Amino acid sequence: MFNLGWLFYAIVSLVTWGFWGFLGKVASRSMSGEGLVLISSAGWVATFPIFLAAFSAHLQPALGSRDLLWGLLGGVVGSLGMLFFYFALQGGETSRVVAITAAYPLITALLAYFFLGEQFTLVKGIGLLFALIGIVILSQ
Repeated sequence: MFNLGWLFYAIVSLVTWGFWGFLGKVASRSMSGEGLVLISSAGWVATFPIFLAAFSAHLQPALGSRDLLWGLLGGVVGSLGMLFFYFALQGGETSRVVAITAAYPLITALLAYFFLGEQFTLVKGIGLLFALIGIVILSQ
């Protein structure tokens, strides 16, 4: 049978990120994008000790790996994405901003194809095309 554990995590991620976008827009009513980044980062800092305690055993093998650098770079790029997401929320409609930024799998799929050698099937192509169409429709 299928291992659907990933699907549960994906759905939880979907819901929590949905709240993240909504709460960011609510907070943007009285805070600047820069202020939101600082406050949101404080939320990350507050959860870091919990994650470190819970998951530190998983960090050991990566300490000598070049993948540690990639992981850190992912955190930097994610933080920059958060900064520009909050800037966009300040001036844009929540539904439009979230729809456009939620299309990041388009970028991920292209990078995975070109740099990781992942397959690009017709079905994936159609799905990505629908995502682009969705962005255009929701951005109107």
